[in-house]
Amino acid sequence: MKIVGIICEYNPLHNGHIYHFNKIKQESKADLIICVMSSSFSSRGDLSLFDKFTKTKQALALGIDLIIELPLIYTIERADIFGDYSVKLLNKLNVNEIWIGSETNDISLYEKYYNVNKNIDNKDDYHTSYKSKSNIDLLSNDILGYSYYKSIMDNNFNIKLKTIKRVNNNYLDNNINSSNIQSALTIRKNLNDLSKYTPEYVYNDKNLILDENKLFEFLKYKILSSTIDELKNTFFVDEGIEYKLKDIIKYNDYSSFIDYLSNKRYSKTRIKRMLVYVLLNISKEMANNAFNDELLVRVLGYNSLGKEYLNKIKKNINIIANIKNGINNVYDIEINTSKLLDSIYNTNIYKKEMKGPITK
Repeated sequence: MKIVGIICEYNPLHNGHIYHFNKIKQESKADLIICVMSSSFSSRGDLSLFDKFTKTKQALALGIDLIIELPLIYTIERADIFGDYSVKLLNKLNVNEIWIGSETNDISLYEKYYNVNKNIDNKDDYHTSYKSKSNIDLLSNDILGYSYYKSIMDNNFNIKLKTIKRVNNNYLDNNINSSNIQSALTIRKNLNDLSKYTPEYVYNDKNLILDENKLFEFLKYKILSSTIDELKNTFFVDEGIEYKLKDIIKYNDYSSFIDYLSNKRYSKTRIKRMLVYVLLNISKEMANNAFNDELLVRVLGYNSLGKEYLNKIKKNINIIANIKNGINNVYDIEINTSKLLDSIYNTNIYKKEMKGPITK
């Protein structure tokens, strides 16, 4: 049985992802396709357009057989940490290959950078950009690709990494071109054109889109009602930035506040990640404990093939289908995140955490 893994955010799932998925099916001849999908926030610290359960439903509609969650604490991180936990989850599920989108479509570049940087150890430094410490001159998808390659090599996993060249745009492109395939960033900036660049089953969920701007007032209250010591104890808050956080009283929107806090030392991505941890009240101790928790396989959804495969392996792998308080720090954070999103967006994500996986 040939099992192929995908690592995705689907923010949102769009025509480029359909192209990627169809190429995987065509070229890999996979019997089963498993997706590790990020939580309701993205790796760059943005709120996802759709919550993780809506994204799971959409991924099943695409044709993925089994969707596994990459929890928030592993999602909102540097490429190498995001990549390492994603690959470790797929290894637990016995994937033979991982297929990724790539700007260069040249895996030999990953080998080149790995040989140069394999002695660099940043595992305990969760703040500094991996690219800035590792002399990696690659675009976004290939930085992730290198991170997956590094995880496979570092852990001696029996997994092959395969690439599919991106078409028509790159990951951070934000200008509309003449194609029906646009980057996720472009689509998020042009939501009125969502129907042009996403499949119908995504466009039909447009009423479920989460407006990130609504987070700002909750963030503002959280910061202004916290003491300096409480802010200082929050994960990612360091080097005196807790004092600047109090200046949020002068701002009325997310983007302006992020611009104010960011500089050469603190990139906008790092600031956005930090603000999510502040919003969710994640302390340094809780985050560090979460990184030391056992890595569990949490199933978000499956079709009949995915269910059949889970039944075969469940005796050998620690699999969970629903979560509740007290499992570990990782899933306490997930529950708190879902409760917060429920209170802001009047959703029912928290109830879905305690139910079984979404099925097709």
